[in-house]
Amino acid sequence: MIVKYERAAELPPEWDEAARGNIYLTRAFLAFMEKADDLEKKYYGVYADGKLDTIFETVLQPEFNLAMFMGKVHKIKATMVYVPLSVTRAGISYGNCLAEATEFIRKLPGYKVFLNLPDVKVKGFAKGFTCPKCILDIKWKTFDEYLHSLRSNYRYRYKKALAKSAPLSIRYLASGDEFTPRIYALYEYVHGKSMIRVEKLTERFFRGKFFKIFVFEEHGVPRGFVQLLEIGDELVFEFVGVDYSVNNKYDIYISMLLEIIRYGIDNGFKTIDFGQTADDAKLKLGCRHVPLYALLGHKNPIINFACKLLAPKLQCKPFSQSFDVFKEENL
Repeated sequence: MIVKYERAAELPPEWDEAARGNIYLTRAFLAFMEKADDLEKKYYGVYADGKLDTIFETVLQPEFNLAMFMGKVHKIKATMVYVPLSVTRAGISYGNCLAEATEFIRKLPGYKVFLNLPDVKVKGFAKGFTCPKCILDIKWKTFDEYLHSLRSNYRYRYKKALAKSAPLSIRYLASGDEFTPRIYALYEYVHGKSMIRVEKLTERFFRGKFFKIFVFEEHGVPRGFVQLLEIGDELVFEFVGVDYSVNNKYDIYISMLLEIIRYGIDNGFKTIDFGQTADDAKLKLGCRHVPLYALLGHKNPIINFACKLLAPKLQCKPFSQSFDVFKEENL
């Protein structure tokens, strides 16, 4: 049995257990997102023998760019099964009822798109790669130990970046109220330059209580910021903002990535999820790739067949270059 819920306030208490650690599908986070954006969302629970087994969220995207990985624009209206933040978690948490859930979704009108799934078999949908996530496994007790573990050319590069950003101060925001329109404008700079984007987040989102944000400032003027989310022993890099007019001068982007690593080590996290895109910079920090997948389908069987033919061209082409970042004794 599948039950549809219109609002997060309607979700049953057992919903969070069915989320299986995916904070983005918990009742509190879904309720927050209802206030943080204006997208049309629905929630579904699949019950088996009276127990909630599988949950998923659908989001109506009126202009999803199906050809974004091709560097082209082909916008469609799609029902998305994803977390409307383009983060590395899926918009579905499943147990034994995955097939029932996906068959229900397949029969919904129009295009349907799943994003950021693990390698799972689903009937009736075209399947392809989406952007992989970049994961850094923390195995150092101090940030200096991390730097020492790097091969000399990488260590030199990052020490140089830290020296260039030294004139900037780092301020951790005490509350979401400190996230000003001026800081938000830095996110808009990055979003505007991005080739791969699904949605634009609102200023309200960055003021959410779930997040920790630090800002790089030059005499009180924000020049960059990073948004983080702490999930147990995993630190998640959410979003970033950069003042590109001084990025090269202060090496802001790389310095902020290094600050994330410092924070992760100092606070005892086991892994850092550096998210998707900008693979080159993140792999050079020592991250590893974890593949993620997308599904595409349509209720019309002819269009659905065309989706399966087009999927290899529409999918993300994974970044294939590898980097020998660490000294052999640290492998």
